[in-house]
Amino acid sequence: MSFPLKRTAAAVATALLGVALSATAGQAHTTASAPQQPAARAAAQDATARVDRLWAIEGDEQTVKAGQQVPVRLKVRAFDANRKPVKGAVITFSTPGPGLKFPDGGDDATATTDQNGYATAPALKASGSPGPDLVTAGAGTKARVAFEITIT
Repeated sequence: MSFPLKRTAAAVATALLGVALSATAGQAHTTASAPQQPAARAAAQDATARVDRLWAIEGDEQTVKAGQQVPVRLKVRAFDANRKPVKGAVITFSTPGPGLKFPDGGDDATATTDQNGYATAPALKASGSPGPDLVTAGAGTKARVAFEITIT
C-alpha cells in the first residue's frame, strides 16, 4: 500500500519509526490519554483498524527555537478505504529523534479522531540541539505520515 508523502525526509521518518519501535519493543510507552474501559478500547481498536490513510493537515515544516514550544500543534485526518473520515481512531504521534518532547517529557502521545476524522497532538517542546527533527503519526500498522520540524 502506498500513501502520499511530501518529501524524502518523510520516508526517513518512516524508517526511523521502525528503528524506534524495534529499539523500544518491551518498554512501556507514555501516552497522553486516560485508560479506557474494555468496550471503549474495543471500539477504538475497530476504528483504528479501519484507517487506510492519514493526511498531515497542520504543523509540517515548522521552525522553533531550542527550549521553546513548537508554534503549531500537529494535526492529521484519518480516512478509511472509501475515503470517508474515521471517527474514534487512536493516532500515535512519535518523536524518534532526541530533539522534541511531549508535555509529559515522553517521545509518544496519542490522540483520538473526532467525528470528522481529525486528531491533534499535544504541544511539542524543542528540547534538543539545533537541526531538523521528525515526528511521525500512525494509526495501526498501515497508515503513517511524517512532519518535519527544525530546531534553531
